[in-house]
Amino acid sequence: MTVLYQLATPLPEAERNARLYRGELIVFRSFDAMAQLTDKLRAHCFSHLGNDPTRAHQSMSPIKIEHASEALRTAVRNDSDVDLAWRQVLSELHTDLDDTYGDGTFIRVQPPRSGEEGERTGPLRAHRDTWGSNLPAQINWWTPLYDTTPERTLALFPGYFTQIIENDSADWNFQEMVRAYRAKNAPDYPLLPTATKVPCWEDALVVSLLPGDLLCFSGAHLHASVPNTTRLTRLSFETRTVNRSDMSAGSGAPNVDGSAPFMTPQIFRHLLNGQRLGELALVSPTR
Repeated sequence: MTVLYQLATPLPEAERNARLYRGELIVFRSFDAMAQLTDKLRAHCFSHLGNDPTRAHQSMSPIKIEHASEALRTAVRNDSDVDLAWRQVLSELHTDLDDTYGDGTFIRVQPPRSGEEGERTGPLRAHRDTWGSNLPAQINWWTPLYDTTPERTLALFPGYFTQIIENDSADWNFQEMVRAYRAKNAPDYPLLPTATKVPCWEDALVVSLLPGDLLCFSGAHLHASVPNTTRLTRLSFETRTVNRSDMSAGSGAPNVDGSAPFMTPQIFRHLLNGQRLGELALVSPTR
């Protein structure tokens, strides 16, 4: 049975990563740097979604929410103060920044379900992030910006960490996704591979955290958005990191069912100098 560990002190990075690669789930609590990062992210939410971002959907149409959310994400990704605050969080957790690459900071906005959500504001179907990246050393980080409830949060399916689930990763191509995203009037292309067989929600671990709590888990964990059936919008922060030494050594979580044709290390940049982790590469046919 997978246990969610709650820690108020950091772990040595090698121990932390090894535990995550085994499928453990860790929540870090009561870290000053996380409180400071949360304040900065909330300030961006106020600027783009109003004085109460959790109720923005009450005064904005779904299309306006989509546009405001995109502007919010852009502002956060371009804010060097947010980047610095995130690096301070990682440093407080005893992360070696010289060996760490990330894919940028991201705010997810998920209004209550109306049937009119856009792809970026609707709930995400069950997926493993490693289906898209093919990087077993990838670690996911997630925190709510406002209080969560079981009906408005993230869910993981720990029982599938080493269990095969049907998915469409073999038909998903990172390059095609990027082209579709950048091209105007391009046919819709899924942002990520997803499970084609829906896991049983009775097997889900629904994560209800407080602002300032920081969940980290392997990118190989199957996870999904809980469909938001509340009257409040969910706002959360997420990002992903890769430890270069672990990647070079072949360390990481097991790949039990991912079949995407490419590895995408180039989406990760060094947290200090911005250099890319690597170039697009075909997955070894022996894998």
